[in-house]
Amino acid sequence: MKKILFLQNKGNSLGGVWYVNKTLGEELKKRGYDVTILSIRNDKSDIKIDDTSIELKVVNNNDLWEIVHRRDVLNKFMKRGFFKILKQYFSDRKKLNDDYKKMKLMIKEINPDYIIASHYQTLLGIPNDYLSRAVYVHHSTFSYLLKDKYNIKIVKKYNDKIYGFYWLSKSTMEEANKFGLKKNYYLYNPNKFIFNKNVDIFKNKKILAITRFAPEKRIDLMLEIVNDVFKNKKLKHWKFELYGSGELTEKSKEIISKSSQISYKGLTLNPLEILTTGSITLNTSLYEGLPLSIIEGYTCGLPVISFNFGDAIYEIIKNDYNGFIIENDNVEEFKNKLNDVLLNKELLEKLSAGAKDFSKNFTSQHIADKWEEVFKNIDKK
Repeated sequence: MKKILFLQNKGNSLGGVWYVNKTLGEELKKRGYDVTILSIRNDKSDIKIDDTSIELKVVNNNDLWEIVHRRDVLNKFMKRGFFKILKQYFSDRKKLNDDYKKMKLMIKEINPDYIIASHYQTLLGIPNDYLSRAVYVHHSTFSYLLKDKYNIKIVKKYNDKIYGFYWLSKSTMEEANKFGLKKNYYLYNPNKFIFNKNVDIFKNKKILAITRFAPEKRIDLMLEIVNDVFKNKKLKHWKFELYGSGELTEKSKEIISKSSQISYKGLTLNPLEILTTGSITLNTSLYEGLPLSIIEGYTCGLPVISFNFGDAIYEIIKNDYNGFIIENDNVEEFKNKLNDVLLNKELLEKLSAGAKDFSKNFTSQHIADKWEEVFKNIDKK
């Protein structure tokens, strides 16, 4: 039985990387592979993950993944608290190096045939004689990688050592080629569920957003847009529901508190159940890798209106087919397009059909087929 090992920074995390690894891992396990997910540490969350048959292991169960990065030290330079954060940085480095040593021993004990590294830090914990069977999957845009000099340094270091770099879109792969990296490929992320029924988008009359409340998601802007669009009295029966984890800003809280059509529902552990109640999704992110929230919406026949978040957008959103792409900062155009879609039943129906059809490209079965081709090529090499 062939063994597959996924590597990630944080265990018991419900972020996008976890769901990708879980979905792909479970599909590969159905095909007869022995699958393990190994995390360096756990996340802050006390969530228990007991809904998977995949074996889960953690290198360091004592410390959480909340390390100080070099950029944190530089940001504190010449400011109060610099020496404190510098001391913490060196302490974290030492603990991480110890984790990497233990990680190498654990990998040798598991003895995987294939390794899928989901974060660049995990490359440092792979024993040298296992690197040729390892691939690194970058779960964001190439421009985001360029913002972190340490990330670039690690990627360059392992450029000739691992089997290859896998990017989430063809356009990201092309950026990596231009940059000078070698052995670049791309594979889309799998959708974590299948939904074969048709959602009643007209009866639902609901806009949805399921996301993290990180600065780059621009939740304030999303709420402002929806709030302004809802001033149209023809849309008085429409609702907007926001789901996610993190802390909302005071501005967002104020918009929600003053609107009878906008509500915050908290974290959901069952996005499929929520998406089946919707009609359309929104995305206001500055940058994304391959946003699963959009693909999950497609599965339920929910089109999307999104700002141009970078690399993969033209590969997953086709204008006037499964949604619309709005150029960044063109807020008025975003409002106008949302207003048009909500008021035009024929347009919404056409976009919904396109979204449903396009979702076939991201099924776990289809993506797992692609990964098995990767494994065969690693075996040949």
